Amino acid sequence: MKLAAFVGAIGVLAATTAAPAAASAIDTSGGYASKIDYFGARYTPTYGQTFTVGNDNALNGFTFYLGGGAAKVRAYVYSWNGVGALGTALYASDARSFGGTAGDAFEALHFDVGALDLRTGQRYVAFLTTAGLTQPLAGESSWMPTAGSFGSNAYAGGDFVYTNAGDSLDAIAGTPWDDIHGLYGDVQFRAEFSPGTTAGAGVPEPAAWAMLIGGFGLAGGALRRRRARTAVRFA
Repeated sequence: MKLAAFVGAIGVLAATTAAPAAASAIDTSGGYASKIDYFGARYTPTYGQTFTVGNDNALNGFTFYLGGGAAKVRAYVYSWNGVGALGTALYASDARSFGGTAGDAFEALHFDVGALDLRTGQRYVAFLTTAGLTQPLAGESSWMPTAGSFGSNAYAGGDFVYTNAGDSLDAIAGTPWDDIHGLYGDVQFRAEFSPGTTAGAGVPEPAAWAMLIGGFGLAGGALRRRRARTAVRFA
């Protein structure tokens, strides 16, 4: 293969491996099947869902669903270390008011993150908490609808999690959570992703790297042979 053609082939391969994939989503939302009750400041103040990041590693937004009594909440995203939230908040929302619903009705609370680069293959936790927020006077609890029947594993990349750490965000992020084994299954949850700019975005597969490295090696060898022939010709 001529050098120019070979370099052109390498360029095509590099462009192919760097091309962004289509946006993706985690989505366990649907109709009412069951619920996890007793969410709120007077009950269990923090409910969340762990999730695993795929190849599209920029988190654009996520949605939780609430029914039951009114509540004021904030949403957060943290790294998840297997037993609790790790480090500092990667995302923190403004305070949102949930007005409450009757019967089996529930509403979506969507949080626009922008484009938060996360790490492909790693697990994170998104959660709602009433910690630190003045609540409506009504003492009823809110609830989250489950993804399918209660306790079912609708989403293999994560689980519903909760903590009774109390009214302190430091305690929420600094102590083991109460349920980390997925006994409750998953709640209805949606997260949207797009190709990120760092932390795993646009990284070629190992086979593609091998082809690129081998290609550059062959191209270098061809260039050295060409220079050697030129030197001999003009001696």
